[in-house]
Amino acid sequence: MVSPKLLLSTIESALLGPSPPTPFQRIELMHAIRSSLPSFRSLLSYPPPKASDRSQVQSKEVRLPDSRPISLNDQDVQIALKLSDDLNLNEIDCIGLLVSANQEWGLVGREPLEILRLAAGLWYTERRDLITALYTLCRAIVLDQGLEADLVADIQKHLEDLFDSGLRQRLITLIKELNREEPAGFGGPQAECYVLDSRGALVERRDVVCRERLSLGHCLVLSVLITRMSPKDVKDVFSALRDLAAELNESVAALKLQIVFSLLFSLVIAFMSDALNAVSDKASVLSCDTSFRREFQERVLSTVNDPTIEGFIDCVRFAWTVHLMLTQDGSTARETISGASSSDLANIYSCLELISANNVFQFLLDKVLRTAAYQNDDEDMIYMYNAYMHKLMTCFLSHPLARDKVKEMKEKTMSALSPYVGGSRELRQEGDVNSQQIAQLKSLPFVSLLELVSEIYQKEPELLSGNEVLWTFINFAGEDHTNFQTLVAFLRMLSTLASNEEGASKVFELLQGKAFRSIGWNTLFDCLSIYEQKFKQSLQSTGALLPEFQEGDAKALVAYLNVLQKVVENGNPIERKKWFPDMEPLFKLLSYENVPPYLKGALRNAITTFIQVSPALKDTIWSYLERYDLPVVVGPLGSSAQQMSTQVYDMRYELNEVEARMEKYPSTISFLNLLNALIAEERDVSDRGRRFVGIFRFVYDHVFGPFPQRAYADPSEKWQLVVACLEHFRIILSMYDVKDDDIDSVVDPSQPSTVAQAPLEMQLPILELLKDFMSSKTVFRNIMAILLPGVTSIIHDRTSQIYGQHLEKAVHLALEIIILVLGKDLVVADFWRPLYQPLDVILLQDHNQIVALLEYVRYDFLPQIQQCSIKIMRILRCDLCQKLGLGIHPSCISILTFFDDSARMVGLVPLLLKANAANSLVEDYAACLELRSEQFQAIENTDDDRGVLILQLLIDNINRPAPNITHLLLKFNLDVSVERTVLQPKYNYSCLKIILDILEKLSRPDVNALLHELGFQLLYELCLDPLTGGPTMDLLSIRRYHFFSMHLDTIGVAPLPKRNNNQTLRISSLHQV
Repeated sequence: MVSPKLLLSTIESALLGPSPPTPFQRIELMHAIRSSLPSFRSLLSYPPPKASDRSQVQSKEVRLPDSRPISLNDQDVQIALKLSDDLNLNEIDCIGLLVSANQEWGLVGREPLEILRLAAGLWYTERRDLITALYTLCRAIVLDQGLEADLVADIQKHLEDLFDSGLRQRLITLIKELNREEPAGFGGPQAECYVLDSRGALVERRDVVCRERLSLGHCLVLSVLITRMSPKDVKDVFSALRDLAAELNESVAALKLQIVFSLLFSLVIAFMSDALNAVSDKASVLSCDTSFRREFQERVLSTVNDPTIEGFIDCVRFAWTVHLMLTQDGSTARETISGASSSDLANIYSCLELISANNVFQFLLDKVLRTAAYQNDDEDMIYMYNAYMHKLMTCFLSHPLARDKVKEMKEKTMSALSPYVGGSRELRQEGDVNSQQIAQLKSLPFVSLLELVSEIYQKEPELLSGNEVLWTFINFAGEDHTNFQTLVAFLRMLSTLASNEEGASKVFELLQGKAFRSIGWNTLFDCLSIYEQKFKQSLQSTGALLPEFQEGDAKALVAYLNVLQKVVENGNPIERKKWFPDMEPLFKLLSYENVPPYLKGALRNAITTFIQVSPALKDTIWSYLERYDLPVVVGPLGSSAQQMSTQVYDMRYELNEVEARMEKYPSTISFLNLLNALIAEERDVSDRGRRFVGIFRFVYDHVFGPFPQRAYADPSEKWQLVVACLEHFRIILSMYDVKDDDIDSVVDPSQPSTVAQAPLEMQLPILELLKDFMSSKTVFRNIMAILLPGVTSIIHDRTSQIYGQHLEKAVHLALEIIILVLGKDLVVADFWRPLYQPLDVILLQDHNQIVALLEYVRYDFLPQIQQCSIKIMRILRCDLCQKLGLGIHPSCISILTFFDDSARMVGLVPLLLKANAANSLVEDYAACLELRSEQFQAIENTDDDRGVLILQLLIDNINRPAPNITHLLLKFNLDVSVERTVLQPKYNYSCLKIILDILEKLSRPDVNALLHELGFQLLYELCLDPLTGGPTMDLLSIRRYHFFSMHLDTIGVAPLPKRNNNQTLRISSLHQV
């Protein structure tokens, strides 16, 4: 039988590689699958404890299969029995687990608790590999990966046999059983709560089991598309869904929600695929079972008092209703609906009434599609869920019974909502309906249906292609709006439909023509012009107040502008140039005080999309902004100064007095995004950014400076605001450089106050930013406040909060800005000292800052963040271009005086050791390198390759004074002299362990060739270095690493690749030797 690790490796190499599997890989794959069929059939089923085996273990001598007798000591017996009790495992198998753990990690010298956790972690790793192998096989069948048809057919045959023989039932059972507080679940009351995973990291057993259950849920979802569910499967999944949904009242952890989603969508997909696949010669499996239809109808119509459980049951009711509609059509041989049985119609009507009364559409929006758990689920699963939500919705909207119900819902909504709402001044400013109106809207299923359609296709725009059902529904939904709420929901749906080129063209034509009596582009621009004329006339009348901006108009305009934004953004690059020849009306309302900030935000967001339409529009937009928008030195200083003198209500006032009181910032966010987009398109950098200094001061002093102290009604807006500010700083640091001829004129050390008091027009944003960072001022402090919560906190928020992606973007930009400053600060450091210090010196004032920056190598949700962290490490360890008399903070002097190092930051390793961050950093770098080595897609730009960056870091630092970062990350002994180290890569999880594993296998050379080369170069350099040479040679001389001699007989004597036109010839260090 193939081990789970080898099985997974074989499957991934054959199915996930960048090229089709070779004949040899196919043979290996099919052999591995056939050998593992028993393991799949009895998935995660292991022999239980046995009294006779327990006695044998207690006798201290055990014989494993195909092995000689093994002698045990008291500690071995104690650990094995504890493993058996905690994991519900057979005692002899626990001894085998200890033997495997010793082979993998080396257990000599470890504490009993650590050995217990390592062995348990190894067991869970084997389980994970087996589940992942099953998931990968299912994924290869369900998702089109471009595999050969006969290979897919062979795999599918094995999977069909597995699911038909009870594997799906096993999946359902495991999802439920693993959730119990018992040894076979996540552990009993006396069980050890933690395990050590494959990377040596301490993780909670409960979390490991929860992830297992989620992976099993994903396998269950995919299984439905391989073989259809039986009635028993459906009933069991529905029962499990009800049970697990009840637990969400106690905890709404993301993993638990995702498990519930997997059960919910297993049923949705089961109902839809069963009905849609039912053809004349292959009837629906579920509808043919009359007793099941009757029994399940009763189950699905029974209500519960728990709103969470009832909400998920409503979702099942929705899918079951559509299933009944489709299968009823098939059962009547496509006759008219009136010919169907009265009982079928009664069932459908009953379900329609319930899902309408309970507004299932709003539950799907609030509790499923818009949750962080849904958005952070596995990408393939999200795609599957969205695809079947699309099928569910199109089938629903295309059926006559459903259309009648939707028409009824629309009529009720139109009669329930007021024809017009002209809210109070407070309501207009906040740009939101009050709580009573929110509750009213959420209770109206027609509005929620429009919102749900928008949400589905916003996530997967390609599903819009050729979707005639949806366009038919658009024509129906766009008629006869008597209130702004339904109009807004309809326009929001239109904006989603314009998410691709085809949809953008259709939406433009729809609103350009006369498809709807009162909805069109003319309505948008006429309304803008009417209000602009009203305001202009009021200003000309002495003492007259500006007329109120009706809330309904404002909301409708925002919805129209969102449609316009999507149409321009996604329209055909040639056609869209002709669509809106005059965009001046979009600017005319920006300066008026009584225009709600959220409307200004929509206006600027729409304007921003025109920047990419034509290069000529950039200057036009600048001129309109200077003429119409609120003043903040935009463009040439003269014209802005004149505008400033004629207006009192400016951006600072709107931010600090209007938006801050509302705790909402749509106008400021859009203002910054628009200016950032314009500045990024500038190609003339000769003025060094002086014309943008007013914008910079606004961002610096009024937006980013006080952002931590502001209150935010929506945390997402907080991080959108931060991202806009950070993007502004990044653009400045990227566009402009420091020149020698302006350093002396900017900083006068004898008169430090002159810099702070310099006139606005004499300041340069790039220099102001550098001064901030080099003196630990506002921007630097706020950026570090974003980063200092640490990678663990950011990971938690990223996976559990709806604002997580905005926070992630802020962290990425913050790290990029740190790198840009580190690339410029040394140019001016000598001229500006002692008032300003290089950034590395500023960072050294608090060791936690250094640790926080370097620990982001652990953040594997976004590889770019890991790259930034590694690049910061490389910069801190790079050679200085000149001898710097660094002004070191007093707390660091005791450490740094002992080191003679030309690196930018000396004493980094002792700093990490003192901060107790060294061990975790070693594991994080190893995990990052391992994750990169397991990728299946090549990375074109080596500057973006995490593995290459890590290996280059290790190579560059070998010759630095000990202890250096290479010694640390490769786990040389820093407690004694480096040359006396006994390297134990099997004992310690480190980059050395990963590198040796990579070089032993030399897998995926088309993806990892450069990793292989740099790995060999690293070992070569280690062998040459006086300090590391002895320990490295001793390590490579042991039997485990004799594979190097095999490589010398193959790649070592292989000819160099031939030169071609697209690739320069590189000669590796190995060949040079």
